[in-house]
Amino acid sequence: MPILFAYLRAEMETMAGIQARLAWALLFQGTLEEPDGEYGWMLDGMKTAELLALMREVQGRLRELEGRPRLLEGADSQFAEMFPAPATLYIDQHYNIRLDGPQGMALPLRPLLKALFILFLRHPEGIRFKERARFEEELAEIYAVILPHTDAETRAGRIRRMMDLADNSFSEKTSALNARLEELFPQTSDSYKVQGYNGHPRRIPLDPLKVVWQV
Repeated sequence: MPILFAYLRAEMETMAGIQARLAWALLFQGTLEEPDGEYGWMLDGMKTAELLALMREVQGRLRELEGRPRLLEGADSQFAEMFPAPATLYIDQHYNIRLDGPQGMALPLRPLLKALFILFLRHPEGIRFKERARFEEELAEIYAVILPHTDAETRAGRIRRMMDLADNSFSEKTSALNARLEELFPQTSDSYKVQGYNGHPRRIPLDPLKVVWQV
């Protein structure tokens, strides 16, 4: 067993390392991109059986994605999928979101989900759920632009509930946003969804160059 353990550790820098990182991303972020956060020490602390179990589980996840082309370039490269390229988002001063051009198709999102989506797009570094209260004023301002004719007290109440640390509304709305994005972008939804895991910033992994702010 010690020999196998040492072998697996050596392989962490080659195929096993790529597979383990991919497994971590799939299981805890729901994406095939390189995972965020300090996951390295968690992998290093796994016992051999745990590491093997992690790899077996990711193999099952990969089978679910069968038929999507993949590319692996060298032992030190990241494992990447060849998905269709995500559309560029054009966002005007009223927070209308259009795809692949200022006159492109509008992205159909309910106002509160759109406000949340805009908030995360404005913070590509990510937002920790437990620190969401810091963004209450910003989210309220976004929501007011999206729904200018709605009663201000009604808007404030909705935002206050979302940002209340004692309420689960923020997490529920994030899940609802992700579900809606899966419906709209069945092939590229991982580029638009809010991703991350507990204790770490949640963020939208879309390339910032794919977001054009028309202000």
